[in-house]
Amino acid sequence: MKISLRVKALFFIFTSLFILFALLVLYSEAAEGGADNYAHYRLARYAFRYPHFFLDHWGKPLFTILSSPFAQFGFKGIQFFNVIAGLLTAFFAYLTVRKLEYTNTWLVILFTCFTPVYFILMLSGLTEILFSLILVFSIYLFFDKRFIASSIVISFIILSRTEGIVILPLFLAGFILEKKYRAIPFLLSGFLIFSLLGFFILDDFLWFITQNPYSGAKEIYGTGKLTHFINSTKLINGIPLATLAFIGIISWIIDFIRYQKKRKQITLESLIILGSYFIYLTAHSIAWWKGVGGSLGLIRVMAAVMPVAAILSLRGFNLIFDLFKFKQILQLVVKIVVIVFVIKLPFQIYKVPVKLDGREELIDQAADWVKDNNLTEKKIYYYDLFFIHQLGVNPFDQNRCFEKIPDISNPGLNMPEGSILQWDAQFGPNEGQLPLDSLLQNPRFEILKSFKPDESFKVLNGYDYEVYIFQRTSFI
Repeated sequence: MKISLRVKALFFIFTSLFILFALLVLYSEAAEGGADNYAHYRLARYAFRYPHFFLDHWGKPLFTILSSPFAQFGFKGIQFFNVIAGLLTAFFAYLTVRKLEYTNTWLVILFTCFTPVYFILMLSGLTEILFSLILVFSIYLFFDKRFIASSIVISFIILSRTEGIVILPLFLAGFILEKKYRAIPFLLSGFLIFSLLGFFILDDFLWFITQNPYSGAKEIYGTGKLTHFINSTKLINGIPLATLAFIGIISWIIDFIRYQKKRKQITLESLIILGSYFIYLTAHSIAWWKGVGGSLGLIRVMAAVMPVAAILSLRGFNLIFDLFKFKQILQLVVKIVVIVFVIKLPFQIYKVPVKLDGREELIDQAADWVKDNNLTEKKIYYYDLFFIHQLGVNPFDQNRCFEKIPDISNPGLNMPEGSILQWDAQFGPNEGQLPLDSLLQNPRFEILKSFKPDESFKVLNGYDYEVYIFQRTSFI
């Protein structure tokens, strides 16, 4: 059977992309997102040993379930999971624009993979990439007229990231516009399936609601401007792709006016594709502005909807071509220029392969010092997940280690003599609510070693970053 040129071209593109991302993963020392990477990794890594982790709300059940086999190969394994998920997302974005009869469809693959924030998170152990896969796969199924399948798939988006709930009303409206009422009940599929699992495993049918970990944290993380994410467009979309996306929005308006017979189709496209981007952006903007939902204003969360932004960018690119009607040779030149700009974009914004940042370097030094001084056999209390990860200790073996001290109101209480405490200025005084003075002036603790950067820098809430290793003394 003869393989078409299009299939050969796709195979070449995706093979090249996989090799590129694989090399970046292998040569990276860390990943964008810091300690959250290792929080997700350890849940996935140990889920087979502790099955209730599969329903850990913070860890995102769908992510934990799907990534857990990869996590058995170490942190690099979970990074490869995200590489594969990202490439699959790009593939379904390609299938979607092909189904919608866009031109230059293959460009959406590059627009997806080289959107700056999406590119860097494909090298991480975070959940945004899986969210994007669920979203784009559901969009493809919708426009392929497989409405029940689309409804089932999108129903699981809340199990990949909780804020996915804001996307569901768009699909509900889409099914109503298409008069596919039979698909509507299936929007509850994911919730009901995991609620039943929660009933049998956790004895709590409504665990997804009752065990929601995202409440408040305003007093720790603070708040910011409503326009925070828009102001960060350069780091999220990159200006060239953002400009094309804006033009893409204009193209829908032009098409809606120009093509009366296609108005329903254009309405559905703007509802499902453009709507997904804007409702997600709006939800996170309000959460950071109001200080709700545990928002820290992290721009990386926008990676979850970057593939739909890539579709907008392709529309913008095609509108420019339609308006100026370039000659064939000029079309080729313009495409090459755009491709070069897009591919260079994330490399100009982010340093790859990813190196340890200032915090991670200090934590790594502290972990090496503990290992070199044969202290890993002592019980270890820690605040930074990267520290225990670098020690190679099972973080859930409470005979070996424990996250945070047992009693912050009485530091040292119920900690065995000789045990080790790792404190750092990022997590200790913030999430841990344990100020350094409560340890420095405490006779129950002896400083074994402190680590400070060559050039000081500040972390959350203005603390100068430093790491301390304490040992519990015999003082009662």
